[in-house]
Amino acid sequence: MLLLLLQSNAPSSFMPYGGGPRLCAGSELAKLEIAIFLHHLVLNFRWELAEPDQAFVYPFVDFPKGLPIRVQRIAGEHSVLTESTAM
Repeated sequence: MLLLLLQSNAPSSFMPYGGGPRLCAGSELAKLEIAIFLHHLVLNFRWELAEPDQAFVYPFVDFPKGLPIRVQRIAGEHSVLTESTAM
């Protein structure tokens, strides 16, 4: 059992934000920031693929062209992000 645990923590293992005694102190802040960004992106912008791209999933999800997108601001009074709050 111990041997299996040691093998699963190989140097090539992907562990976002680390783990154990070296856990990243900013991991929760990073998750909050990306959640806020996605919230504003979904509510205030329309996006579409700029050109077709096919994902491959081994060893992780990746796109050969980087998944280029076109982003267009949604104009209207229902927009959550206004020019006075934009940075």
